Amino acid sequence: MQENYLIQLNASITTEDDTETVELTTTGAFYIKDGKYYVCYKESSATGFEGSMTTIKICENSANITRYGDHPSILSIEEGVTNICNYETVAGALILEIIGVKIKHNLSEKGGDISLSYTINSSGMFISENNITINIKEL
Repeated sequence: MQENYLIQLNASITTEDDTETVELTTTGAFYIKDGKYYVCYKESSATGFEGSMTTIKICENSANITRYGDHPSILSIEEGVTNICNYETVAGALILEIIGVKIKHNLSEKGGDISLSYTINSSGMFISENNITINIKEL
């Protein structure tokens, strides 16, 4: 993987009790294939998945966040749709309901911005509201 892009990720995770923010600045790959945008980067201790690789695929109204490594997971986010996903953590696997709220981007071959908003439930119970913004710049 040619890491020729600067990737700045900011995530806000709001539960019933608290809001947590995660920031990650790293280098990674960005490319377009079959009309879809792909962002690939290595996770760090800031995200809790150090040593894993994450790929985000952006389509018109959907996004897939795929994590490879010790705790592989795929989150499928589609505006207005609930998707059932298997999410691996250090504590074990969870079956999650991912409810897509909004997907926006202004990506081009040089990079750009992505904004993802989605709700996570488990067995019908609210877990969190999630907002992720990603800025991608060519190095």
